[in-house]
Amino acid sequence: MANRKARLRPWMLIPLLFGGLAISGCSTVTPPVGTLSQAELAVQQADRSTAASFAPLELQVARDQLTEAKRAMAAEEYEAARRSADQALVHAQLAEAKAGAGKARSAAEELRKSIQTLRGELERVSTAR
Repeated sequence: MANRKARLRPWMLIPLLFGGLAISGCSTVTPPVGTLSQAELAVQQADRSTAASFAPLELQVARDQLTEAKRAMAAEEYEAARRSADQALVHAQLAEAKAGAGKARSAAEELRKSIQTLRGELERVSTAR
């Protein structure tokens, strides 16, 4: 009986050891420096584009989320910083996409007006003959 207890002890230590390693590995959250850099770059790019004209709300949300990410990073709240940086990145990309769509809509409207003007000129020339 004593021999059987001695054989069970190593088997009981292995799951405890791996469980302890898994818990200690999960508890260390690294600073999201790369995510924060990506978000900051995306917000800067959206600022330089026409996003302020076509998607001001999305751009402002991206700026606010970036500010929140930087605040959380300074407070060493890395998980919150990562989440805010991810949200800032998504909102900046959305602002860029809306700006691109807005520019395309404006270009299409200009083209439509030019076509209408040309049709009007063509009709005027046709009726003058």
